[in-house]
Amino acid sequence: MRPFINIPSPGNVVFNFTGDPIGELSAFALGYREAANRLATEFSQSDPRPDYEGYPILYLYRHSLELYLKAIVYRSAGLMGLMGKEKPDVTKLFKSHKLRRLLAPVRAVFNAMQWNFDFEDSEFASFDEFEQFIGTIDSIDADSDGFRYPMNREGQANLPHHYVINVISFAKIMSSLLSYLEGAADLIKESWLTVAEASYDLQQYLAEDSEA
Repeated sequence: MRPFINIPSPGNVVFNFTGDPIGELSAFALGYREAANRLATEFSQSDPRPDYEGYPILYLYRHSLELYLKAIVYRSAGLMGLMGKEKPDVTKLFKSHKLRRLLAPVRAVFNAMQWNFDFEDSEFASFDEFEQFIGTIDSIDADSDGFRYPMNREGQANLPHHYVINVISFAKIMSSLLSYLEGAADLIKESWLTVAEASYDLQQYLAEDSEA
């Protein structure tokens, strides 16, 4: 059998590269997003295409969305704490695939940063519209198996008979949304570093002043 682990050959990818796996959530999200974008572009250039080619596109986008939202929630915990605001509980962040439960902490950090979803090329005019979109996805695929399996663990269909999703329309929404969420996750991390550095400098100043 051809070896594929730790061989000196082109094509290797490294896992746990930084030693901080949670910090790599955005990198994984980016990988799924770019793969979905490439497949969606190919899918849109030929019609008709077999249904089965659309299933992995929907899954890759949905999984990327979940990872970006979890990255934002995890990073916001540190930032909100430094800002003296209530920080989200991240102890059960990875216990579920449901997206709606991530909305409250995402809304909180977006409010703190004075962000909204009415950016250029956005499909949403407000956070409320984004929330509705997430609710729709959860109603279709709450546990991240609706796009991966035709049936659930009880052998029942995951989706109703002849349920139709437009892959091209979904891809258009997700492409711009995921790019925006990536930027948000990065800015939260940068803001945390800035606030943490300022807090450290202030503590050093106060310590030196008390010793004078």
